[in-house]
Amino acid sequence: MQESPILLYDIDGTLLNVHSEFIHSIIEEQLTLFDISKPEANNRSFAGRTDLGIFMELIGDTPNAESLLQTLMTNYEEAMLQNLSADHLTVHNGALESVREAVAMQLPVGLCTGNVRNVAMKKVQTAGLHGFFTFGGFGEVSEDRNDLPGEAHRDYKAQFNEQPAPDRYVIIGDTPNDIRCAKYFGARSVAVTTGGFTKKELAEHEPDLIVDSLHDTGSWLSELKFIL
Repeated sequence: MQESPILLYDIDGTLLNVHSEFIHSIIEEQLTLFDISKPEANNRSFAGRTDLGIFMELIGDTPNAESLLQTLMTNYEEAMLQNLSADHLTVHNGALESVREAVAMQLPVGLCTGNVRNVAMKKVQTAGLHGFFTFGGFGEVSEDRNDLPGEAHRDYKAQFNEQPAPDRYVIIGDTPNDIRCAKYFGARSVAVTTGGFTKKELAEHEPDLIVDSLHDTGSWLSELKFIL
């Protein structure tokens, strides 16, 4: 049996979905504001990506790309914070219960998400998880999702003055990129089929566990042989 786990939840596709019409309208509004012509954005999948990587791709080789990137991301963040409401979200079955059960078990819960920190917090708070998450790895850090668990680890150490081994972390997500970043860091991975990938597609990337719902957190953590 392993020591007690530290849980790192992905957000989009794992805990909740933001309705695609809303998120694409926010992005298109910002691209139009800065005269960046990317009409194909509406047909683009952002699953498993980081916000930094997404906006770097959308900007491309636009003149003054670096300064434009920072301004665009700031504007996007402000638009999301001002406009996102519960009407724009669908929360996945068992997701809120999973986080609440983990907290009741006195397990540390953080985020490992491609969203920038403030937008991530806005999403989970809007979904009904206000104050549950105090640390994590976020999408303004890197375009490479593999970097996010390490950032979550540094954030955890800074808050709790503890240096856990990588294999105490469990990264919970719905895409192959969530599984890959867990393997890269040395964490365990739980893949959930609530996003856009099937159990078969997720199994090809060899997560430690695949579940159809995150309900009954204690059960799937026991399957991973953690001490609870």
